[in-house]
Amino acid sequence: MADITLHRDNEFQRTVVPNYFIDAYMVHANGEYVKVYLYLLRCMNDPSMTFSISDVADKFDHTEKDIIRALKYWEKMHLLRLEFDEGKELTGICFLDAASTPTPQIPSISMQAKKASAPEVPPRENYTAAELRRLTEEAEIKELLFVAEHYVGHPLNATEMNAILYWKEALHFSGDLIDYLIESCVAKGHKSVHYMEKVALSWAKAGISTVTAAKEEANRHNELNTAVRKAFGISGRDFVPYEKEYINTWKKEYGFSTEIISAACERTIRTIHQASFEYADSILKSWKKHNVASLQDIKALDALHQEKAAAAQSRKETGAKKNRFNDFPQRSYDTSQLEKELLKYGTN
Repeated sequence: MADITLHRDNEFQRTVVPNYFIDAYMVHANGEYVKVYLYLLRCMNDPSMTFSISDVADKFDHTEKDIIRALKYWEKMHLLRLEFDEGKELTGICFLDAASTPTPQIPSISMQAKKASAPEVPPRENYTAAELRRLTEEAEIKELLFVAEHYVGHPLNATEMNAILYWKEALHFSGDLIDYLIESCVAKGHKSVHYMEKVALSWAKAGISTVTAAKEEANRHNELNTAVRKAFGISGRDFVPYEKEYINTWKKEYGFSTEIISAACERTIRTIHQASFEYADSILKSWKKHNVASLQDIKALDALHQEKAAAAQSRKETGAKKNRFNDFPQRSYDTSQLEKELLKYGTN
């Protein structure tokens, strides 16, 4: 592939980004943290721009805590120094020369890939009564709690408020995503915030951070459930928890598509004439072991199995022909008696 030349056809105001940031830091950092750092550089290169935590939070639709968290990350990476006054208010941000600071311990790209595939979910920390009062005075959080109370049909207790704040502050769910989470759970008949939190954690582990992604996941899940019901002939009831666990395992752990899972369920019915998640699981485990990734792979595996079965039957039949003489009834003789008889006839 030919090299690509970067060029411009006009002069424009520019923000200089250090190469060391792109080469050593950017690829490993959270994308939202990178945005904050680049915006800081932009403000640094334009004296006419004002900077405040609240302004940056509004610009990127984040909370002020999100912005502070990003700044502290870059301080930990030795790219910034945060300056505070006696009242612990942030008063200055100093850009540091990475060449003159200690090299941070940055995980390898392979480790980053593993983390990306399985995002770490922070543990829930309960807020004190004072913290709850302070946080619930924020306009966005106040609105979230109001919406939640409307859906669940009762005033929220401290445990329920803690859960919603956990989704917002620790899991970094947007207000829209939390609204959709609560609405979709209630629509399915689940008003328990404990149930909603299970869904929230599954979204966080799957890297779902937008309403669009959550809806796509829900559609995929509904499509799979419908396919399994159809293949097993199940109607008039929802799946029980252990059945849901099997379906989640087939999709997320085994990584099979809806059509392959449907094929395993259909084969279960043809073989044992009843819906059995255990039997379907044994089929899918075997297919996973043989690296099945498509319906064509299943056909090829079936053909190979038939060939082996035919060869085994052929060997069995050949062995039976070779030993056919053993099928005749065998006679036993008394040799001493035969000698007497021969001698008797010989003297006549």
